[in-house]
Amino acid sequence: MVQYFTTAFFEELAGRLNGDADWTKKAGNITAKLVLTCADRKQSFLLDIQAGKVSASEVSPDVPADFKFEGNYDAWSTLGRGEKDFQSLVMGGKLRFRGSMPKIMAIMGQMNRITALAQQMPKEF
Repeated sequence: MVQYFTTAFFEELAGRLNGDADWTKKAGNITAKLVLTCADRKQSFLLDIQAGKVSASEVSPDVPADFKFEGNYDAWSTLGRGEKDFQSLVMGGKLRFRGSMPKIMAIMGQMNRITALAQQMPKEF
């Protein structure tokens, strides 16, 4: 079992996405960089999607990316437990989003798949 919102967590998530037939089928044409920042723990992780293949690494929060999400650990934990989804956390002001709204909306199905796999993973909070 991995600790939530750590390098090990995101590396395992990337591996699960790369091995997921549903993700591979729907995300094969996606190339995007997502930075997820936990502000109160001063940690940021990059999910780098290149033609559907995902890699994960710890980065500084100011690394260039197509989409950036930032919030406190409580908000990320709510997402990780499946209590709320990305959209309601962003709309409710718990997660701050930076990037192109039309572009993120176009890949919402794939974003939801990332979230679903992350929620299914055994993890400790």
